[in-house]
Amino acid sequence: MLRRRRLAVMSTHTSPLARAGTTKAGGMNVYVADLSRHLAEMGWDVDIYTRRDRIDAPDMEELAPGARLFHVDAGPPMRLPPMEIAAHVSEFTSGVQQIAALNEPYDLIHSHYWVAGLSGIELSRQWQVPHAVMFHTLGAVKEVFQQPEPPFRIAGERRVIACADAVIGATSHERAFLIGQYQADASRVQVVPCGIDLEAFHPAGVEESRRRVAAALPDLGVEDGPGILFVGRLEQAKGADLLVKALAQIKSQPSASLWIVGGDERDDGERDRLRALAVECGVEYRVKFVNAVGRRQLPDLYRAAAVCAVPSAYESFGLVAVEAMASGTPVVATRVGGLASTITHGKTGLLVANREPEGFASAIDKLLADDARRRRMGDAAAAEMTVFSWRSVARSILGVYEDLLIERDIAGSERESCCPDPVESLLVAAS
Repeated sequence: MLRRRRLAVMSTHTSPLARAGTTKAGGMNVYVADLSRHLAEMGWDVDIYTRRDRIDAPDMEELAPGARLFHVDAGPPMRLPPMEIAAHVSEFTSGVQQIAALNEPYDLIHSHYWVAGLSGIELSRQWQVPHAVMFHTLGAVKEVFQQPEPPFRIAGERRVIACADAVIGATSHERAFLIGQYQADASRVQVVPCGIDLEAFHPAGVEESRRRVAAALPDLGVEDGPGILFVGRLEQAKGADLLVKALAQIKSQPSASLWIVGGDERDDGERDRLRALAVECGVEYRVKFVNAVGRRQLPDLYRAAAVCAVPSAYESFGLVAVEAMASGTPVVATRVGGLASTITHGKTGLLVANREPEGFASAIDKLLADDARRRRMGDAAAAEMTVFSWRSVARSILGVYEDLLIERDIAGSERESCCPDPVESLLVAAS
């Protein structure tokens, strides 16, 4: 019997089990968990390493047969922003090494986000195995959209890109940005889209979904009128405030409500700000709030909504948009990044060039005013999203892995670190 390949996954700053839509938890968490499960089903043993962010987190827990999650001590056992976690990269790397020493050797490392990539660089050298990395978001991209990022982050991303054996981007747009802005070696940048669970996210059973949402989340007022759904973290880059302003300008459906689904008790301050804005705009009774929901409830929410709005300043892929479209709900989104790649304007949704309330109000109005067009778009969207099935995506990821393993076997010689300076030099430079 052939030995199962072994994969070490670095997800330092956030656990794949964290609820998407809460602080620093989103599409990446979903991606790491789902990809790991599918790779395990396809014959790999997958160990995920994340930083312990709560004192009661178990040392190890099973995600699925063949996929385990390890909580690594590095810094205080509490939630920290990525920039603070960066100061504990060396401690995290050492913790991973100690745990890994008790297990069979790994064949490959897959890091997610730049903080994890810094550990991946050193572990790749120590273990003499290939290192693939995905960033999910990039600091230089955020700066293009007027979101200043610490120079230390971009320096860290550049180091990881220079040292990784493969960089995986979710869209051709991201690949072009990695090559153009980060001078990534084009031969090492691969495009593999993110995946979705098509058994959960599908268009069938709209009325049943509406009944379940009405019963489980009465605060949304599903029966009061068409719902404009926002799903995501409550931070300005995601644009919930833009939708509150847009709601006041929607004319075709005066009974339409904005459903803001995201965040938790830590976001009460931002929720209060959005409520005050709704009062200012005269739509306080039409803006409904619900904390982030679990993955099992999301498909019903998408199907229950008339439109899903994604007014983000940038999305490298835009998982919410893809899940909504797979569920048969057309999307109105900013024409940026991965959103421009996954949404076919006028067919599966509408793209808004200018990130302003007027543009979103106009686009949403067009869909709410024409039920037949909205249904056609929803049907077309669900049909197009079948290309993002997890089985297909996981096979493509395995193709990247296998190419790296073949290259390693051909090279045969000991791997030298392409970044001889230790991670600490990056930390010193930042200070």
